Amino acid sequence: MKKLLFLTLILGGVAATSVHAQGASQAAAQPKEGEKASATTAATPASAGADDAAMLQRAKEQQRPAMVEKTGLTDAQADRIIEINFEIRQMARGLKDLNETERSARVAELKALKEKKYSEIPLTQAQIQTVYAYYEEMGKNREGKSGN
Repeated sequence: MKKLLFLTLILGGVAATSVHAQGASQAAAQPKEGEKASATTAATPASAGADDAAMLQRAKEQQRPAMVEKTGLTDAQADRIIEINFEIRQMARGLKDLNETERSARVAELKALKEKKYSEIPLTQAQIQTVYAYYEEMGKNREGKSGN
């Protein structure tokens, strides 16, 4: 009799937890009314482009003032540099799946492309060097902040 009671309790516990787990996963899978519109639009490729455009705009707003001040470039030149860097970063996203030799070759290609696009803005070699120095300093500042 004790075995039957114990077995019934175990079976009841397993049944209750599986029903509860299924209910929670189904509730999580079905978005609420307010979330339905945003969930469907977030999955479309067009909204991914909108997100990229918003990220690019945010980057311009955050980086342009300091870049113009420290490099002596115009607003239009700074905007174009930020756009180029954003494009190159987007291209570099797919490189993490490559092996080390393919990745380094592709990174070298992307660096050459970036250099070419910088010179098409047009920027002089001295201006390009100030841009590189600006980004190097920005990277050092970021490392210092994250280390705290």
